[in-house]
Amino acid sequence: MRIKKVAFWDNLREWRFEPIYFSNLTLLVGVSGVGKTQILKGILNLQKIANGFSLNGLAWDITFSTINDVEYRWKGEFETRKNPVLMPDEDESNNFRIVQEKLFKNGDIIIERNSTEIKFKGNTTPKLSPFQSAVQIFNQEEDISPVQQGLNKIIYSDNFNFKNSFNVFFGIPQSLISVNTVLGIPQSLMLMFSTSDSSLDSVKSSNLPIFIKMALVARYYPEILNKIKRTFVDVFPQVEDMRIEAVENDKNPSSPSFPIQIKEKGVNDWIFQNNISSGMLKTLIHIAELYLSPEGTVILIDEFENSLGINCIDVVTDLIVENRNIQFILTSHHPYIINNIGMENWKIVTRKGGVVTAIDAKDLNLGKSRHQAFMQLINLEEYSEGIKV
Repeated sequence: MRIKKVAFWDNLREWRFEPIYFSNLTLLVGVSGVGKTQILKGILNLQKIANGFSLNGLAWDITFSTINDVEYRWKGEFETRKNPVLMPDEDESNNFRIVQEKLFKNGDIIIERNSTEIKFKGNTTPKLSPFQSAVQIFNQEEDISPVQQGLNKIIYSDNFNFKNSFNVFFGIPQSLISVNTVLGIPQSLMLMFSTSDSSLDSVKSSNLPIFIKMALVARYYPEILNKIKRTFVDVFPQVEDMRIEAVENDKNPSSPSFPIQIKEKGVNDWIFQNNISSGMLKTLIHIAELYLSPEGTVILIDEFENSLGINCIDVVTDLIVENRNIQFILTSHHPYIINNIGMENWKIVTRKGGVVTAIDAKDLNLGKSRHQAFMQLINLEEYSEGIKV
């Protein structure tokens, strides 16, 4: 999918985001507190709503296209309850009703909903869950399934603790985990991919975490892992090799872990994932995401520079700028990143009270060169004084 436009309202907290238009690469810039991170989390909330989550006081309006250039517009609103129950119980008192929802496909309305009924292609449906979106309810319908599938291609990269994450199996069902492994892949996972569709596209399109995708690629497509490794070594020339192998978990033998390991020049022992520097590991994960995300993925990266050293920022930035099959929506304060992403991709985020607005930098008549544009950007009132009461 490719997100074209999003507007978002948080009626509980009395925030709203004016319509924001996105290109294939969008860099959100502005002072801390203007709402850049909230824009990313708002987009991520749309993924949750599409998968059945009920969110207090949220309203949305998103337009996006699929990889087949079909355009969808999806809008809706949950009720706002100012004093929700803190501990939900069996009476569903912490579920929030949808008060209105519409879904358009290429301009034609296919879902129309209010607080009492749902119409699908003009026909009133039997009474269905008032708490779940129509996208979730009708996710098997041919005209609607691309909406959920597209939104499920959103990846949110924040400051997740990658260093210790290999000890967790990322919520993969226990039925898919076996102590018997081949080249670091759980036998049942390997069987699943070998007996159905073990193509590289199937690995990329799976909802498996990036670490498990890397392990599957190590088993089935070592040439792809070698490409990831070569790019990584270009950034960190002190690295001699990188591998992913199963390590048995003493406390839970049925759940082996799959730590990334690197071998540095002049060092005898392999360095395990929990001892790799945060910057190196985050760089590796970003590189792997670029190689292992399917076409139509939307990657959200908050404060892109966090945990990346200066030797990492330029290479990863260049990879993002060059990639044309994935949409990126980034936030950053770092001069190098801002200065090396074209001005046509900048959105200057400002906030007045609870109203968040994103202004196209190209509309502000900044300098023609990147350096001129950057110097003018940091002196703009909209950039330096982005929050107004």
